[in-house]
Amino acid sequence: MSAGKGTDSWVVIQRNPLSGSGRGVRELLILVSALRRRGYGVRMFSDRAQLDRWVVRAAVDRRICCIVAAGGDGTVADLVNRHPAIPLAVLPLGTENLLAKYLGLRRDGKFLSGVIAAGVVRRLDSAFCNGRRFLLMVSCGPDAEVVECVHSRRRGHISRWDYVVPVMRSLLSASLHRFEVTAAELSQPVSGVHVIVSSVPKYGFDFPFSPAAEPDDGLLDVRVYHGGSRAAMLWHILRLRLGWPIAAAEVTSFRTTAVSVRVRDSAGVAHFQFDGDPGGELPLSVVVAPSSMRLLVPAAAG
Repeated sequence: MSAGKGTDSWVVIQRNPLSGSGRGVRELLILVSALRRRGYGVRMFSDRAQLDRWVVRAAVDRRICCIVAAGGDGTVADLVNRHPAIPLAVLPLGTENLLAKYLGLRRDGKFLSGVIAAGVVRRLDSAFCNGRRFLLMVSCGPDAEVVECVHSRRRGHISRWDYVVPVMRSLLSASLHRFEVTAAELSQPVSGVHVIVSSVPKYGFDFPFSPAAEPDDGLLDVRVYHGGSRAAMLWHILRLRLGWPIAAAEVTSFRTTAVSVRVRDSAGVAHFQFDGDPGGELPLSVVVAPSSMRLLVPAAAG
């Protein structure tokens, strides 16, 4: 894609008002200034509905080069759901920015303006979970309950510290649900207390749950942890974080294009999360959408 200059070429920025700090605001201003120096028209919105209306009107007589997701992975996923036909660029301002890390994008407005001007587009997979598109991963288990807890109490920007107490409560006191996972690649359903469906190698806080995952291979990487006790799960997580060996009997891993998960027990309601945002209650059904995202990336990552 050639990012032609001039007032007929526009960059639209979706800013998540709950993401980012003082440095994030500065980098946004740097990005806007750098883009205008390159000859682009720039419009920035924090209100999603206003951006949507502007994009619809502008599509008639202006060329929209890309939409910038200025926030975390949830902001990127939201924009892909709303405007899947327009290429996306990412200015990572969220607590976790797994996609930006994978693509080599950093919190640097001047750098991102150069990425946009170079116009290198990479097509990546996305997937649909219960009909809603996501980019990186879906999970159910203690981490999904943590996401549900943190976001239900959210009043502004979320930092990693906001997760500490919910994580400890989840690992030390919350009940563990047991899930049943089905897919065409399995001769019979498998069960476990933690399920991750991913398209990137690392999870939040750099946990390498799916080290072989590739976001452009048309497949979902599924990991089902079987462990029963809370102590076993804590020991499993510690070894995983330290890079110690994990016994094959502890985990079932496979690749697929579609997978379903339901709760086997009846101990209350179980939730799932996708891309770090609450997804709702189980059951869930996930289907891959190969090469369905267009992202502007640094030349070396193209």
